[in-house]
Amino acid sequence: MNKRDLKTNVTLIMLLLLSITVRAQVAEPKGELKLYSRATQIGTVASREFRDEKGRIVKVIYYTGGGSFEAPYSEELLREQSIHSYTYDDHNCRMKSESYEPGMKLSRTQEVRCFEGTATPSLTTVRDVRGIKQAETRHTTSGSTQTTLYFDNDGDKVVAINGELPTDADLASGWGQMLNGLACGIAANREKGRQEDLQVHVTIKNVNHDRDGVLMISPVLVELKDRTGRVIERKPAYTNPQTEIESDGCPTYMGQGAPLAGRAQPQPGYEIGEQYNRLAPGRYSITITYCVSGLREKLVSNTIPLEVENR
Repeated sequence: MNKRDLKTNVTLIMLLLLSITVRAQVAEPKGELKLYSRATQIGTVASREFRDEKGRIVKVIYYTGGGSFEAPYSEELLREQSIHSYTYDDHNCRMKSESYEPGMKLSRTQEVRCFEGTATPSLTTVRDVRGIKQAETRHTTSGSTQTTLYFDNDGDKVVAINGELPTDADLASGWGQMLNGLACGIAANREKGRQEDLQVHVTIKNVNHDRDGVLMISPVLVELKDRTGRVIERKPAYTNPQTEIESDGCPTYMGQGAPLAGRAQPQPGYEIGEQYNRLAPGRYSITITYCVSGLREKLVSNTIPLEVENR
């Protein structure tokens, strides 16, 4: 190889390396880092936003760490907490969001359908890493939340409702008997499975009960029965002491306000694996009873079956 050819090859290599460097710089912008004045409840201390040529946020990285329990936090000591990417259509509708754990491990996908020709969401669907539907939120014409439906492990059956009562969807297992316009409905995340995988969701709906002041509700009885009808006691830590319920009030433990008329509201659920000692494989049933302030009668849920499988 003569000197001229050698010089030409060296020039080509240098141009190639420069091209790669330029492309890398374009493909990996640093984004805008924001250090918080204090950590959030989940320990987030900073975020980094990336925008496209239209100024739309296309990626956000959240961080923990920072080298201190209080601000100011150090950029060099930040650790990735989660990563979120966003995709838009021609009308700036954020039609898809993907959430990742550190290392870009997909954890959740959110799909959005907007009102035609706008960036206002009309329907939001959340799916897990397997692509199975977990929740569906219906929006008002202004984009605010109207109703959220939560689904079982297969993404088919509604197990909880939050917001305005829908006319085209209902709990998979129905509701208990109506009491002064109120009803309690329970549903399981799956019909059968290992004890540690079984969860019971609870929803209170208010069809037409209306009164002045706050209507309080409290769970007072959880009955898990085996196939012989024997009641299985929960672990002591989850057993509420017996409380005398007067006509004008309910126990204050775990009590909260009931939904307004025309709305439904999820309540704290029950994890069978956590709240009960080891159950023998077989079929069970569960019913949950609530106290309603001002009412002597109790609000009793529907009864649903559960099947515990071998580990």
